[in-house]
Amino acid sequence: HEHLSLAKHLTSERKVEEFMPGRGVVTRWERIRKNNHWFDALYNAFAAGHASGVRLLEEERVKPEPRRKMSEMAEDKRRQRGLVDHERWNEMRRRWG
Repeated sequence: HEHLSLAKHLTSERKVEEFMPGRGVVTRWERIRKNNHWFDALYNAFAAGHASGVRLLEEERVKPEPRRKMSEMAEDKRRQRGLVDHERWNEMRRRWG
């Protein structure tokens, strides 16, 4: 119930941009619903915080690692196990032994 009330207050106004000759694009807020007290309170709290020096943190962007080719991954696997696949070699020795 409270979430719905907050949502109604936050969406009680809509942004309208109009072109005015000699002034350019003018932005105004048009009231859709009567109650917008919570919207006003949040706006004022944000403005007070900003005036006090409060800022949002920048989102840290992590650079993705470059994609590797299948041939590079296969080469890495060969290097890890060496030139001879010992597990397979031992299996063949047992069979043909």
